[in-house]
Amino acid sequence: MTAFDEELVFKALYETFPDPVIILDAQRIIRSANPAALAQFGYAADAFIGQPARLIYADDSEYARRLHNRATNVDERIARTSTYSYVRRDGSTFSGHLRTTPLVDAGGRELALIGIIRDVSDLAKAVLERQQASDMLDAALDVMPEGFAIFDAEERLLVYNRAYITVCGPAGPLLRPGMTAEEILLLAQRAGHYPEALPGNPDWPAWVAHRLQDFRQPDNQPKIYRYADDRWLRVENIKTKDGNTVVLRVDVTELKRAELALERQRQELEHKNEALDQFTATVSHDLKAPLRHISMFSEMIEDELAAGNQHEVSASARHLRDSAKRMNRVIDSLLDYAQIAYQISTWSDVNLGEIVTDTLSVLGSHAREANVTFEVGALPKVQGDPELLRRLVQNLVGNAIKYRHPDRGAVVRVNGRTSGQQVELVVEDNGIGIDPRFATRIFEVFQRLHHDENTYDGTGIGLALAKRIAESHNGTIHLDTGFAEGARFVVTLPKRMRKTR
Repeated sequence: MTAFDEELVFKALYETFPDPVIILDAQRIIRSANPAALAQFGYAADAFIGQPARLIYADDSEYARRLHNRATNVDERIARTSTYSYVRRDGSTFSGHLRTTPLVDAGGRELALIGIIRDVSDLAKAVLERQQASDMLDAALDVMPEGFAIFDAEERLLVYNRAYITVCGPAGPLLRPGMTAEEILLLAQRAGHYPEALPGNPDWPAWVAHRLQDFRQPDNQPKIYRYADDRWLRVENIKTKDGNTVVLRVDVTELKRAELALERQRQELEHKNEALDQFTATVSHDLKAPLRHISMFSEMIEDELAAGNQHEVSASARHLRDSAKRMNRVIDSLLDYAQIAYQISTWSDVNLGEIVTDTLSVLGSHAREANVTFEVGALPKVQGDPELLRRLVQNLVGNAIKYRHPDRGAVVRVNGRTSGQQVELVVEDNGIGIDPRFATRIFEVFQRLHHDENTYDGTGIGLALAKRIAESHNGTIHLDTGFAEGARFVVTLPKRMRKTR
């Protein structure tokens, strides 16, 4: 039996080892190279052995990095620190992972260095391609207008794009991987980013809980929420099979505004149809009544002329003229009412104090005849159509003068106040008052509570007109039924109107 020859075994391993093996002496001169090294670098043994180690490195910077790593005892078992660019004899290059083993004498002095080089060009190429793909994906995500993010199973932020930073508002600049969805939501909420969950609103905890529930157990149905400066956001949360959550945030402000505009148009059309129904129901009485009178007095004049009663013709003609005038007033009132839209399209800043001053000037002679005292308080500014608001105030003040009490001096008070984003205009008097039972009816077209036109003239359309003007400004008007000293009307208007797109 042949004795085991270790030297022969090691030589066989050295010569058949698939990766290049190079042995350097202490002066970094190549002293040996296995066949794999000669094949990899493209040299014959006599052209390779005896050359400096610099021969195999692609350039001086790579060789300098190798020397630096060696001098500072960098652990070359780690691929990212020990992968170098090498050059073959034909000038082609490749990436190789170098592992070294020093040979030392009994005193610890280094005699030689064994280096094993593994060609990792394919791996490096794959890593590069993967990095390029990752960079392309990052670039694509960054230019997406939709906010995109991924959270892990513990609800911690993994990936997000630039648009997601924007839609998170005050929380956006503070975003960091590892933050939880709840932390992000609360940061934005506490900074007032969500109008439906403002700090101090007692309902905000329930709103936040609802948002978190939709994040944790999404029903795959998009939700739309208001956020930031009157904008709208579509929120979609999708659970993946691995427990992660993909979130998509899409700004749908323009679509929502278009939807709201269509809804306003629908409501306006509905109001107009209601108004037409009212016209149909009331015109038969309020327009036909003067026509009946005209017809009746015309017949009377005809009969009186036929009978030779000339002295009666004058009285009948006067009644005929009065009926025609009343019919003209009714038609003018109807035109005024019909021409006011339920949503005005243009407006400006309006000083209600100036509007009231103008109104009192217009009604001055009538007020002096009625011996009315005016008390005008501080009045705020609003946005609206100044001409329509002037007509609204004129109708309310005119009503207060008209329905004064016969047994006491008439006093009309006009004042206002601002509450948050709302403005109130109050017109009150010490007149005959209005029965609270008719608090709604008085705002309908042609609804007159006093039919004696000799005492209280008018067409019964003034308050209906005031109501329509208030609604055209996204406001309201109502009778204060708790006020017993006369009549008090309260007009509520938004301080700033929202533009229709």
